[in-house]
Amino acid sequence: MKLTSIVNVILTKDKIGLTYHTSPDGDALGSVLALLQGLRKIGKEAYVISKDLVPENLGFLPFSQEINGMNFKPIEGTDCVITLDCGSVERLSANLADFKGTIINIDHHLSNDKFGEYNYIDISAAATAEIVYRILKLLNLELDENIAKCLYTSLVTDTGSFRHSNATTTTHEIAGELLKYSINHSDIHSRIFDNKTYEKLKLIGVVLSNMYLVQDNKVSVMEITKDMVNKVGITLDDSSDIISFGLQIKGVEAAVLFRESDEAIKVSLRSKKDLDVRKVAEVYGGGGHVKASGVTMKNITISEAKNLILNQIEKEMIL
Repeated sequence: MKLTSIVNVILTKDKIGLTYHTSPDGDALGSVLALLQGLRKIGKEAYVISKDLVPENLGFLPFSQEINGMNFKPIEGTDCVITLDCGSVERLSANLADFKGTIINIDHHLSNDKFGEYNYIDISAAATAEIVYRILKLLNLELDENIAKCLYTSLVTDTGSFRHSNATTTTHEIAGELLKYSINHSDIHSRIFDNKTYEKLKLIGVVLSNMYLVQDNKVSVMEITKDMVNKVGITLDDSSDIISFGLQIKGVEAAVLFRESDEAIKVSLRSKKDLDVRKVAEVYGGGGHVKASGVTMKNITISEAKNLILNQIEKEMIL
């Protein structure tokens, strides 16, 4: 389906809920909040559906204060829900089980189940925000500083500050356009990456001190247990920044982080060379990108999860 067709469907709707994947990152939040503002500009009654809270380092995003974690279902009268940056219904930060209206699924992940009535998946986009940018342009909207700030945050986070290979000419062109709206790109970088609490840094220290290498020192393995989190005294909303330390080791080609919670073991995988971590995640129902993926493993211990994931990584590295 063409993006113009998606836009035409959106124009026929009045009350629109917007949602993203659980544990939303910069791209998920930035994309949703940018589209939220754009839809309101053209007179739509738009709102965010989210059972998750906003991570502390992304609380500066305009309109993020509307997200309180309490609104996790479409409200009465909603005729359309747009899901952004999420590959499956199971990973949505929303309960759409009883929703009878139109679902529009917009994403850039290869591993997308195409669960919407309308689906637009562009795997060439570095971030879902690139697609949202094009939607806003097709709506003939004039962007402003608040929208630009949200979209720029999405691009920065999903490209690793434009250093990952997914950052294309288009990505940089869009970033250049956004900078025309007087956003403080230096401040955005600082708020995202230089805004950790003392407790978070202590936790990172504990995680790194227990990190080890496998596969001829090509894979770094980290874990965050409930005991670690409790001892440091922190409420951990997001751990995506911690795994990046594992890729900074000379000679390491991939990193994996196991995070223990009451409900499941959340596994984050990153690669900087040839290993396709998406294939590893998909074996256990997860997904994502070639170089950045994740999976939630239920009814399993952290030790069992390690054995399964590391064995699968070994198989992929042999192929």
